[in-house]
Amino acid sequence: MPASTTGLVFDERYLGHDTGAQTTVTMRDGSFSLVPEPHPSSSFITQRIKQFLDGSGLTAQMIPITARAAHEDELAVYHSREYIAGIRALSEGVGPMKGFWGEAELDAPLNYASYEAALYAAGGAMNAVSAVMNGEVRNTYALLRPPGHHAMKNKAMGFCIFGNAVIAAHYARKRYGLERVMIVDWDVHHGNGTQNAFYQDPSVLFVSLHQHNWYPKLSGELEQVGSGMGAGYTVNIPLPAGTGDRGYRAAFEQLVVPIGLQFRPQLIIISAGQDANWLDPLAQMMVTMEGFRQLSVYMVELANEVCDGRLVMLQEGGYSAAYVPYCAVAAIEPLLNVDLGIVDLYATSSELERCGTILTVETLRALKAARHWHKQWWKV
Repeated sequence: MPASTTGLVFDERYLGHDTGAQTTVTMRDGSFSLVPEPHPSSSFITQRIKQFLDGSGLTAQMIPITARAAHEDELAVYHSREYIAGIRALSEGVGPMKGFWGEAELDAPLNYASYEAALYAAGGAMNAVSAVMNGEVRNTYALLRPPGHHAMKNKAMGFCIFGNAVIAAHYARKRYGLERVMIVDWDVHHGNGTQNAFYQDPSVLFVSLHQHNWYPKLSGELEQVGSGMGAGYTVNIPLPAGTGDRGYRAAFEQLVVPIGLQFRPQLIIISAGQDANWLDPLAQMMVTMEGFRQLSVYMVELANEVCDGRLVMLQEGGYSAAYVPYCAVAAIEPLLNVDLGIVDLYATSSELERCGTILTVETLRALKAARHWHKQWWKV
């Protein structure tokens, strides 16, 4: 294995997916315009993460993994062929947002380059898996755009078009014959698309930590555990606003890691959104840069214990342009077993200190409820 054991997937095509800007204020009667504000899921954030990787020297320590366009057959393991064609037509500006093929909700805007970007995001996720499974690298971080964990079989939603993690897991099973894949989704919004894809499948363990009843509405409740043979293999851990670093660490120590040790996956895929960060405009979970580093450490240690370190980290959400790059790099550093000494953007703030120490009664109750519920299937 080469000296550097971490791969990096990135493709300039990802930046072509333009979600636009918000300029119009609608009133009961009429409207007016403001100076444009970038869409929350802006390519600017992806670009800043890549610049952060480059400037910090991390890129130079990682092995580049080329992305590719996913083929229709590869997408069709989850998405309907009608949906794939509908998304292409919509991206090309010749199709409706809703039809017999499915739909793209208003929170999943597309432009002329979105279809190609989404193909390369799904293909990049599969190539990340290949690099790890072929032994080219020990683990891989894929800076993908658009994200994927909300995408349904025939619906684009929540900024997502194709289910990157879903397609990667299917690919790992088909191409490499894996019998057990674990997907850990720490994006602050529930990965409803990933859950839907494997809800009846005991070979894929889906574990999601998310802000309770946030987005999508009522998605990711404790009671959603899978069905049929898949019962128990969907593990939702809904957490209250203000959970902070300590609450997330407790969730990993009490639930995620013990369940992973029992399941013993042959590959771990992380849906790594950084939108649980304390500065994110779309959530209120109060996780810091150091908090994300610790979550990644847990996952690297678990992968080392159960599957020879085989781990693929896929970028999902994160909407603070200032802070997300700090959190993303903090999560990537453990993959390389390095600490570059990057100082938190708000290192001297009392708010940052509070995020690192808070542990509320509500969080403790949520963790107790999750342990009580999931012990029907796991020793937690």
